[in-house]
Amino acid sequence: MHGTRLAVLTMSAIAVGVLAGCSSSTSSASGAATQSAPASGSASSTPPASAATPAVAFAPIVEPFDPGHPARAVTTPASCGSLGTTLAIEKCYEDKAETWDAQIDLVQQNRYQSASLAQQTAIGDDDTAWLEARQTVCARAYQTSGTIDGINIAACLLDESTARLLGLRGTVPPEAVLKSTDSTSLSDVAWYTTPEGSRIGLIDTQGDSTGGVIMAWVVIGGWQGFVVNPAQFFFSDGAFTDKGVLQPPAAATGYRVAAGAQYQFTVDYSHLSSDPNSAKGSGGFVYAPGNPVAVWR
Repeated sequence: MHGTRLAVLTMSAIAVGVLAGCSSSTSSASGAATQSAPASGSASSTPPASAATPAVAFAPIVEPFDPGHPARAVTTPASCGSLGTTLAIEKCYEDKAETWDAQIDLVQQNRYQSASLAQQTAIGDDDTAWLEARQTVCARAYQTSGTIDGINIAACLLDESTARLLGLRGTVPPEAVLKSTDSTSLSDVAWYTTPEGSRIGLIDTQGDSTGGVIMAWVVIGGWQGFVVNPAQFFFSDGAFTDKGVLQPPAAATGYRVAAGAQYQFTVDYSHLSSDPNSAKGSGGFVYAPGNPVAVWR
C-alpha cells in the first residue's frame, strides 16, 4: 500500500476514536479532567488568585484556512476519501482538523482558568508556536507540486491536531502500523506524528553485505524541535532486537532538529539474518521513545 495513504488511514482511524471520546465531556475515554477552583479557605469576599479574572485573555485557535472566528466543530463525512473532488477531500480534512482544534481550545482554556499569569503566557505562546509550526511541517513533508499536495497537507493538519489533542489530554495513542518505502520522495513516506508535532518516517535505502539493511530515518521537527536518540529507533521481532549501527556522518545522540527543519540519519541493521522469526514477517522497525508507538514493516 502507498506509504502516504496508509499513514493517512492510520491517523484517520485514531481521529475517529478521538471523535467518539469528544462526544461527552464526562466520558472516561476522553482522558480530559475537569479542574475545579480551589476553596478560598476564608470568609473574605476577595476571590482566590486562581479564580480571579485572567490578567491575559485566552486566545483561541483561529484556522489559517478558515479565518475570522475561533476554531469550531464542523460536521464532516466519516470518510474524506470517499468524496468526489480534490477540493472536497481537502476541505473535509481541514474541517476535521478544525473540530479537533476546537477541542484543544477547551482543554487549554480549562488549564488557563486556574493558571498563574506566567503559566497563562506560556499556554498562549505554546499554542501560537504549535499552530505556526504545523503548517510548516506539513508543507515540508509534501512537495510534489501536484494537486495531491493539497490533500496530503490537509490530512497532515488533521494528524497534527489529533496528536496534540491526545497529548494534552494525556491519552496514550494506539500503536501506529506503517509501511516503509524505498522512494526518496518525502511525499511517499508514511509518517508518524508525535504529540509535539514532529513527523517521523522511514526509507529503505539498501541492503548490506551481511544480509541486513540500511534504513534512513527522516525527522521533521515540530514546534518544540526534536532531539534525536538513535537508541529509540531499532528493529524488533518478538524477543529479537537489532539496535543497528549509526552510520556517518550522522550526528551523535542529542542532536536537536529545529522546528520545521528536516533531518535524516541512517542506521545499518546488520543482524537481521539472525532473527529466528524472520520467515513469519512479524518484525518491524520501531520508533519507541517509551512504549513502542510506531512500527514500519
